[in-house]
Amino acid sequence: MTGPKDRKQDGSPKKKARPTAKRQSKKKNTGPVSVKKASRKAPSGANVTAGRAPTGPRHRKRPVRALPEYDNSQSDAIEKSDIDPEAMTRGDVPMTLVGHLDELRSRIIISLVALIILTIAAFTFSEQLLDFINRPFTTTGLKLNVFKLTEGFIIRLKVSAIAALMAGLPFFVFQAWRFILPAIAKGDRMFSRLSVISSIFLFYGGMVFVFFGLVPFAVKVMLGFVTKEMMSTIGANDYVSFVLLFCVLMGILFEFPIVVMVLTRIGILTPAFLARKRKYAIVLIFVLSAVITPTQDVLTMIIVALPLILLYEISIIISRFTAVRKMKKDLGV
Repeated sequence: MTGPKDRKQDGSPKKKARPTAKRQSKKKNTGPVSVKKASRKAPSGANVTAGRAPTGPRHRKRPVRALPEYDNSQSDAIEKSDIDPEAMTRGDVPMTLVGHLDELRSRIIISLVALIILTIAAFTFSEQLLDFINRPFTTTGLKLNVFKLTEGFIIRLKVSAIAALMAGLPFFVFQAWRFILPAIAKGDRMFSRLSVISSIFLFYGGMVFVFFGLVPFAVKVMLGFVTKEMMSTIGANDYVSFVLLFCVLMGILFEFPIVVMVLTRIGILTPAFLARKRKYAIVLIFVLSAVITPTQDVLTMIIVALPLILLYEISIIISRFTAVRKMKKDLGV
């Protein structure tokens, strides 16, 4: 349908005017123009062809640089700077915590193997050992009793283990001393050797004093309280345990001079302090003697206390001697 404006004067319809070239150029986007725009957006040197991987200097693989070699000289220098020169002079080889634990484990295993071997060897002589331990009791004319089926085997095994421990004590102490030896200065190693050897002899001395001096006397005193109307049925296990425990406790108490000597050497105790506290020490010794004494009579307690008081006086003398030696060493005399 055409309106009146679209008709000519003679009544024929007017023809629409075609758009100009400028309008056509604005509406049409030809191929070269689009390629030009794409070339502006694309990076320089890139290939815009579809389906191909981009190439160019930005997409080339960079050469891998070789890593610098690790220089151990710096770490070795740091580790060597942490080592105490004095430790190297006394033969202390630097070890890690795992290394120390490994050495401790090996020495414990060696000691346990030695203890087992000595126990087996002592078990073959367990009958002779029992006769020796029971002699203070059997000389009274009485016999020990066994109340369980397995008690005889347990007593023999106990005696064998204690005998093996006493026989192997120097070896066990030597293993412990070798473990701590690298931490001891060369000037103190002679002192440590004397301390270790003296402690072994004092321990044996305490056991000998108890077994040959106190046990026979204690047995006679204890049996003296049994009247004629009573029948003595003392168990073998109780008697053996009492003798062994009493001997070991007195052996440990006989180590008191060594403990005083070591504490004086490191500066914890002084001879003046020991002399000033003598009266308190004597009271403490009597209380301790009353605790460890198998009998409740005063005479046995005094017999136990007198050697300990003598050891205390010897400890004061040793402490004075050690303090003088320490002072001379500090002054360089």
